[in-house]
Amino acid sequence: MLGGWPSVFVSPTDSSEALMTQSLAETIKIERGASRVTAISQVAVELRRRGEEIAEILEVVASPAGQVVMPIHLRRAGEDVFVEVETGPWEGRTVEDMLKTAAVLRSSDHSGAAFEVLSAYPVPEEVRYFFGQSPAALFQLDLVHHDNLEKPEAYARAFSNAAKRHWGLDLDYEPKELPVVEEMLLVALDREAENGAHTPILDVLVLGLGSYVGEILRCHATPQGSWRSVADWGEGLVVEFPDATADPLGKSHAFLENGSGDSVAYYVAYVLKELNG
Repeated sequence: MLGGWPSVFVSPTDSSEALMTQSLAETIKIERGASRVTAISQVAVELRRRGEEIAEILEVVASPAGQVVMPIHLRRAGEDVFVEVETGPWEGRTVEDMLKTAAVLRSSDHSGAAFEVLSAYPVPEEVRYFFGQSPAALFQLDLVHHDNLEKPEAYARAFSNAAKRHWGLDLDYEPKELPVVEEMLLVALDREAENGAHTPILDVLVLGLGSYVGEILRCHATPQGSWRSVADWGEGLVVEFPDATADPLGKSHAFLENGSGDSVAYYVAYVLKELNG
């Protein structure tokens, strides 16, 4: 394989129509370590050869989540399809960049478009999940562009805003809201399903829910607590009160992983009862 040209797996009898019924990843292989620009160019050549309608190459897509350059924009049967091309291994930065790309796309004017990734290395399943449009994927992607926030108060607002957009909930930092929040998350994450399916959880969801839970504790405890960073405690952020310390992020992580057996609503009720005597 030379010059970063993709190797296309096509049998002699394969037609353009037959190829277009398969996912691109099934029929196009990207050379590992090849120039990404070259790979994008050659993928575009191959797609045109197959009869695909290319709307634009290197299209800038912008949304409230930011701005990204999508390598290839297709129009297939009247529907938008965006194609990302990745020639390197799936290291931490690659995963982070791809999630941000998905977050921008899903909050843009092309939110309903299909999103395909051609990769020289196998795409991790937990990452591939976020290329889809399940409720849990869309809710978490809505929080991805907030991952540079420094204060838990800001994460709490981001979580509240996402709940408004996706669930129609007007959250107001009240303990009575938490059972409804738990129910919506359990449905989205399928945590109570009998098949035990495991939906990937991003750190931003733990931060968002945990910060919202922590803000409820701070607002309703007397006297109010304050956030403190503790490297060796739970998720690294705790709410400190004069005579106690609460770990809302750690509890939220447990709830998101285990379901209603680690209820944050119960945790908040218990902590407030203890604090307020």
